[in-house]
Formats: sequence, structure tokens, C-alpha cells
Amino acid sequence: MTNTENDLAVNLPIEERAKPYGFGGWLYFVALGFLLTFASSLYYLIDTILPIYQDGLFSQLQEENWKYSLVIIYETVINIFFVIFPVFLGYLVLKKKKLLKYMVINFYLINFAVNIGYYFITNSIEEAATHEFMGEQGRNIVKSFVTCLIWIPYFINSKRVKNTYTN
Repeated sequence: MTNTENDLAVNLPIEERAKPYGFGGWLYFVALGFLLTFASSLYYLIDTILPIYQDGLFSQLQEENWKYSLVIIYETVINIFFVIFPVFLGYLVLKKKKLLKYMVINFYLINFAVNIGYYFITNSIEEAATHEFMGEQGRNIVKSFVTCLIWIPYFINSKRVKNTYTN
């Protein structure tokens, strides 16, 4: 810092000097969540979804029950979204875009809605709607709801987010 910058910094009110700024704090957990979402969705697409299309299993399932194809298409679209959207959010983080706040909130709300949708779609298939499977889907809904309860208020109220993502 130059002397003029030091003088300006000293003359600022204490609240202004103590502002959290930059990537840090709780944002590390958010970033870790985005990385895990990206990696797990990409892995699921490559390891589980892609072979269904390549091996002709999709056609067989569609002939057996059209609802199976609906689930597979739903999972495909959602997992592609969860591969692309975290990359977009990473771009917003790097560019310190104000849009990040709103896109992260949308991301968490979409995740919650996706889990509810998946629950109802799979519940409509008798063979898939086992007690254990539906219990797992119910837990996913609760986890995504708790995630919304924690991170949406954080992004709305965080001084670090407000001070960092301003472009």
C-alpha cells in the first residue's frame, strides 16, 4: 500500500476496515458443495446413465413401462444441469459477479424442487417405489430443504457476499 492508501484506510470508520471481503470463510463450504455436485453428477452420467443409452436398455425399459423412460430422461437432464450449472457458478465466483448471489439461491431452490419431482416420479412406478428407496428419496428432500434453510439466508445476509460479488 502507498502512503495515501494507508492514510485513506486509517481514516475509514472501523466498520469499513473490518469488512469481510474476498473468497473465504463459509464460501469454502459452498465451493466444496459445488465441486462435489459437479463430480458426482458427471460420474453418475458416465457410469450409470450413459450405459443405459449405449446398451439399448433404454428402449427395453421404455417398452416395458413408459414411466421408466421418464425417470431416465429426468435423471439425464438433471445430472447434465448439475454438471453445467456449478461450472457457471464457478465462473461467477472468479469474475466476482453480483449475479452469483441470485444464481446460488436458484441453484439450491432448483435442487429442492428436483428432489421433490424425483420423489413423485419414482413413486408412480410400483416396482421402484420400495419402502427403502422412497425413504432415501424423502431424506434427500429433507437434506435439500435444510440446505436451503442454511445457505439461502447466508447469501441474502452475508456481508462477505455483498462486499465481494459486486461486478
